[in-house]
Amino acid sequence: MKRILSVVVGILSIVLLTGCTKNYKAITYTRFNEIFKNKKDYLIINQTLKYEDKFERCLEANGENIQFLYYEFKTEKQARKYIADNYKGRDKYRFKDRKKYIIVKCTDSMYFYAIQIDKTVIVGNSPDKGNKRIIKKIFKEFGY
Repeated sequence: MKRILSVVVGILSIVLLTGCTKNYKAITYTRFNEIFKNKKDYLIINQTLKYEDKFERCLEANGENIQFLYYEFKTEKQARKYIADNYKGRDKYRFKDRKKYIIVKCTDSMYFYAIQIDKTVIVGNSPDKGNKRIIKKIFKEFGY
């Protein structure tokens, strides 16, 4: 009886733990562009040609004291390396490396939030921590 109970508890634990991971999907360049085209306070700048040696695609969406960046790499490995090289181990950044995504946050003197999914990295930042709510709202529109 104890053996059956421990097997059932083990199976339930596995089911619960696997159900708790977030299943984010990377948004496309087109979707990022569409979201900001519908927001009148943002200027969208395509920086792909400027950074073509680093990224497949690069977009900036600039608002008043808020900036969003979209980076698309050739491979997921390149995207993970980029975000790890720039933010992992730095004092002011909280770095969470998961199997399918990486999240970086900073709330020191500014608000910074970045997420890497597949071969994309999206960054939202503002020098004013008061814009945290706006940045989080837009990331919800992305599905994050």
